[in-house]
Amino acid sequence: MKRLLLSLLLIPITLFGQDNFTIKGKISAQNGNPLALISVKLETGGKSTQTNDNGVFEFKNVNAGTYVVSISGVGFKSTRSKINVDDNLDLAFTLQESSQAIQDVNIIGKSKAMQLSENAMNINSLDISKVTDLSLGAEEVLRASTGVVVRQSGGVGSELNINLNGLTGEAVRIYYDGIPMEVYGNALQLNTIPVDALQRIDVYKGVMPVDVGTDALGGGINLIPVEPTESQLRTSYSAGSFNTHRLTLNGNKNWNDKTSLSISSFYNYSDNDYTMRNIRNNIERFDANGDFLNIEREYIDARRFHDQHASSFVEAALSLKNRRWTDKLVLSFSHSYRFDEIQQGKFIDGIAVGEAKGKVNGITQRVDYRKKFMDDKLSLRYFGILSNAFSKVNDSTKFVYNWTGAPFKRYNDTGSEIFSSPTARDAHDLGTAHRLIANYQVSPNTTLKFSDFFSYTRIKGEDPFGIRLSIDGQLLDPNSIPSKIHRNIVGAELEQLFFEKKLTAIGFYKNYKYVGESIDLRTSSATILPIRKINDTQNGYGTALKYSILPSLFVRGSVEKAVRIPTEPEIFGDFLVILPNYELKPETSDNINAGISFSDHLGEEAYLSIKIDGFLRNQKNLIRIERVGIENARYINQAEVDGKGVEFSSRLTFLKSLDISANLTYQSNKIAKVGKAADNASIGRQVPNIPNFYYNIGVDYKIEDVFRSQNNLRLFWTYFYTDRFSINEVGNLDTASPEYIVPVQHLHNAGATYSLVNRGLSFSFNVQNALNAEIFDNFRIPRPGFNCAFKINYTLIYK
Repeated sequence: MKRLLLSLLLIPITLFGQDNFTIKGKISAQNGNPLALISVKLETGGKSTQTNDNGVFEFKNVNAGTYVVSISGVGFKSTRSKINVDDNLDLAFTLQESSQAIQDVNIIGKSKAMQLSENAMNINSLDISKVTDLSLGAEEVLRASTGVVVRQSGGVGSELNINLNGLTGEAVRIYYDGIPMEVYGNALQLNTIPVDALQRIDVYKGVMPVDVGTDALGGGINLIPVEPTESQLRTSYSAGSFNTHRLTLNGNKNWNDKTSLSISSFYNYSDNDYTMRNIRNNIERFDANGDFLNIEREYIDARRFHDQHASSFVEAALSLKNRRWTDKLVLSFSHSYRFDEIQQGKFIDGIAVGEAKGKVNGITQRVDYRKKFMDDKLSLRYFGILSNAFSKVNDSTKFVYNWTGAPFKRYNDTGSEIFSSPTARDAHDLGTAHRLIANYQVSPNTTLKFSDFFSYTRIKGEDPFGIRLSIDGQLLDPNSIPSKIHRNIVGAELEQLFFEKKLTAIGFYKNYKYVGESIDLRTSSATILPIRKINDTQNGYGTALKYSILPSLFVRGSVEKAVRIPTEPEIFGDFLVILPNYELKPETSDNINAGISFSDHLGEEAYLSIKIDGFLRNQKNLIRIERVGIENARYINQAEVDGKGVEFSSRLTFLKSLDISANLTYQSNKIAKVGKAADNASIGRQVPNIPNFYYNIGVDYKIEDVFRSQNNLRLFWTYFYTDRFSINEVGNLDTASPEYIVPVQHLHNAGATYSLVNRGLSFSFNVQNALNAEIFDNFRIPRPGFNCAFKINYTLIYK
């Protein structure tokens, strides 16, 4: 009887449901990036929807028949396609950029970058789509962001330092797809990642969401890699000045609607042999008998001769989605590599480095799991990473070089060029990080978010030339004793909407805990291993508010106590030059951010966006490096810094295809308190090596249907201005030594891209430092003069 009743109940479902089908689809830009909030409409029947963050749309319960699908979105050409529905369909559409009048668009869609930029927390999300075809690294895109200064110690792949609203060094965390980049073992670095390997760059200023941030002191940068969703192959090759070459290859194959396999890879190489102007060079002087007299100084134009860089990254990923047990599961394996010849130390002085070099190999496994429950009210995400990095630094020569590339006749007494003593250190860094995120929609206006981040690092190695400790009469290489540290950061965040969603209020709490141990390098002799252990717990908290005055105008602000845990080298030393400091305390900062934002369409052919933001920071227990004796240094908690600043950014699009942007930053970061009475003279001085005033202006112009229909030409020009500043503490810039002053800088970049849309081809040519100006970077290191690059891109989309 039960079976009969069940059969009778199923009859109407079968009769009335046999002609009902599901239409799924994916909408992407020409570069393969998914497009969110694009309007999709079935013209017959009146069904309409929008794409989600992954560019996916879906219509359920569609009757059999012929339909016209209409697709439209701001900045893209509208399209209409006829489809025949007699089964479930899985469609794919690629939209072409357009400058058509806005009145032709049914619903104004916003990209993921635009949505993030309108968050209650101050996020500047940089869309990569306009510069994907250019021969640039991620650091060049970041330079144009408001409040960001990118500092390098040379050319491609050189040591990188990010300054964000006055915060610098480790105080600004860099993430790769939500995982701190250092977990990858230093083989992967921001300035080795080409732009076409990324989907966007999210710059967080002040408060960071609990599901992204770790222990950033008031800002962070999250690099979002390309995640193609349709079957495609994209490759590019560029060649440029200083024998620079970049190659990328990204592909994705959808086996069905539930399984796909993708690959993401890039390779960089550069000699970095650019000319530095008017730098100091040491010359040996000898008498007629060949006896040494003295060292003389001269100022010359010198070509860098020992600065070769090579790096590569390849990641293969298997994606499973739309399963009963997971919405999405990504399993990936990657290998990263970098090789660097070392040309100089932190500064440019009269002696060059001619032989020291280093390399890193990294092997990484990653898992990303996502699932929604309870009618999509509860979403869970877990992602974890396991990394093994194998590095080697070799600085064990007796030769000394000057900037002509010639060795001195006299040998080096220390037997090393960079470090205080020779080294050939091999190291194995084991790193793992895990994050669990739970997001619960309590009500339409209330969202609760929880995040737990755990990381563990172990460092072990050997150095045949390194220091030795005497343990019970036996000499021991301290590198062979592992240093370990693990962190756990728990966060909870509550978001509440008020007044018909005009007011967004976010409150959050974070708990920071770390535990570590390492051998004490300061022990000269002992009967047992001198292992030192450290641990600490800190709490952070804050709130963020946003109020929409008009649909196009909102104000927002945030207050936060932020915490930054010291890094392994800061606590344990580097077994070479940096001594350990087990008493080092975490940095904290009281941050206040406030701003106003306006963005709207002005008529049919114009768009205007204006943002003004200000910040106040009180940074305590600032971690700074201090020289100890002649050869060594260590990190100490020395100062308290008061920071303040204002930022202005604007963007104007008009005449259908002309885009003008401008960003300006003024900031002041003064030392308010010092740890020693002897350093009282520093109070009131600006923190060195950080510019106070800088701005940039960019112009982008697109011409459609050049020579042939669907062939587009895009021209761009960017100007960067940086006011003068000092690389050390000075009371007055006007009376300070010119050798320590970075003068006013004017940098012009320009380029052009020609795209054959129907063929998936594009060609670009871009020029950096077009006027060959003298440009300086971190600690007054000269940057390249005029340099250029040519790039070709090819995209193949297939079924």
